Amino acid sequence: MNGIEIRQVFKRYGAVQALSNVNICFGEQKIYGLLGRNGAGKSTLLNVAANRIFADGGEVLVDGAPVYENPAVKARVASIPDDWYYFLQSDVRDMMRFYRGFYPQFNMERYEKFKEVFAIDEKRTIRRLSKGMQKQVAFWLTMCTMPDYLVLDEPVDGLDPVMRRQIWSIILSEVAEKEMTVLVSSHNLRELEDVCDH
Repeated sequence: MNGIEIRQVFKRYGAVQALSNVNICFGEQKIYGLLGRNGAGKSTLLNVAANRIFADGGEVLVDGAPVYENPAVKARVASIPDDWYYFLQSDVRDMMRFYRGFYPQFNMERYEKFKEVFAIDEKRTIRRLSKGMQKQVAFWLTMCTMPDYLVLDEPVDGLDPVMRRQIWSIILSEVAEKEMTVLVSSHNLRELEDVCDH
């Protein structure tokens, strides 16, 4: 099957069962919205799908190939978690070079294009940026990796309404032009209704 397939995945954090025998398939070229109350396991499921954390059991396949210990598959899946990681002393260019090391398809032409869209000084230390600006940097760099699969956990949380619309516009055009698949969680049901296929 093409897409992301999660088979019999379970994950525990101590005594808490975050995921229990989850079976779900996300096909190609669609936007999938993930809804649920706090603590329902949305972020854990997205992190497992993006290979940011290991499940305690089960498997995750991308286009039929296992994700774990598979750099070629990992290079096709990009994610923006709710707690995006960056090196404390890094500026945008430092993190860009870091991303280029992990994603062979990183597109510098796109990096320069998005520099104008986000209008953030790439030489500023990221930790000195506001939370909203840090989220924009995460999106800027992630979209340059040219992913086939994009996993987003609360992607526009903390952004102003104009930038929220801009981000969703970029995502929608990427799905249409590049045939990208998107998995997204959000607490904003109205927002997901506007953009999701499923």
